[in-house]
Amino acid sequence: CRLHAARSRVRNVIGKALRSELLERYNELTPADGDQYVIDGANSSRRRLRGVLLSYLCTAGDAEAAALAGKHFSTAGGMTDKMAGFTTLCSMPDTAEAKTATEKFFTDAQGDANVVDKWFASQARADVEDLLPRVKKLMEHPDFTLTNPNRLRSVVSIFLTTPQFHNPDGSGYDFAVELITEVDKLNPQVSSRLASAFKIWRRLDESRQKMILERLEQLCKLELSKDCLEIVSKIKPEPVSEN
Repeated sequence: CRLHAARSRVRNVIGKALRSELLERYNELTPADGDQYVIDGANSSRRRLRGVLLSYLCTAGDAEAAALAGKHFSTAGGMTDKMAGFTTLCSMPDTAEAKTATEKFFTDAQGDANVVDKWFASQARADVEDLLPRVKKLMEHPDFTLTNPNRLRSVVSIFLTTPQFHNPDGSGYDFAVELITEVDKLNPQVSSRLASAFKIWRRLDESRQKMILERLEQLCKLELSKDCLEIVSKIKPEPVSEN
């Protein structure tokens, strides 16, 4: 989490200090009205670079950033540009531009499972402090179901890779335990992969290590499937012998 905070500060400094240069290059890469959408290596790279520039230009998360990301999304000629705009807006979820894009992206998906998964995943990895309650809200969506592994991964598995999973109050860990327990009754293989999110515990600070080990101990006491229990047992350290 400290690394994420440091990275965010650096991105903010770069976005602010080099704004004019970033914006100039961004505009150079912006296709003119009527330009043909070309699918080849060179043009794909230009679109990806433009998306990276957009992310730096929008680090402030202010009205100007929301307007730029909103325009990027609304004028997108293909999925690369559309995703870049939408992903950026997901970290400004309360802006009018983000709300409009969220509704339009889902409508444009027309039920395509892969695109809908992208819609869920972009919101589940948003860089916002209140990500967990937003993820829980996402799980109330009619198109979300625990019985679809891909849909589950697009929300829950994505969240378990974010810095917000490691909230200092342990709420992210409690959420994981609850989901692992519930999913294990439906699909032990998927619950095992969810439990693997705790493998990172040795790389965290002492407070978070303690919280994760407590959750692992909690999981070991539940009636988990053989597959899931095996993963949890491997992650949890062996007790130190007194001899």
